[in-house]
Amino acid sequence: MADQWLGIVVAGGQLSAVHLAIDSNNAVLNNQFTWKLQSGDEAKAYAAMYERVKDYVANNGIQNVVLKASAVGQNKPTLAHLKSAELRGVISVASVAGGATTNLVQKGTVSRTFGDRKVDEYVQDDSFWAREALGELTKGRREAAILVLSQRS
Repeated sequence: MADQWLGIVVAGGQLSAVHLAIDSNNAVLNNQFTWKLQSGDEAKAYAAMYERVKDYVANNGIQNVVLKASAVGQNKPTLAHLKSAELRGVISVASVAGGATTNLVQKGTVSRTFGDRKVDEYVQDDSFWAREALGELTKGRREAAILVLSQRS
């Protein structure tokens, strides 16, 4: 039976996700989606996202969630960076509550340890995605998929 994985990248007030089934190093795309925080009261928006993620993980038998972790940049952090970090926290807790093992993985670590290229080079490489049989995956969600592929073994 294939393991169910969810890769998530948070940017601004939204998450981009891919749901992959992985069996014997073969990955099959089950779903891809982007969810935005609802407008209005922030606490209620975070609570709604928590429930949505927790329910998706539980209802789809997700065993592993890989979430792109915060990274220290060269520039001064902005409010947008802090809001994204808050949302990552909500998503990681919701994933665990849904029953998944949750790993926060830094993009730089993946670039150093997965394959022979940087994450951004994999994201742009259409032939790589065709070989992985994930050609229908949108480019905007490839980073979430590479997080999963880097952790699957």
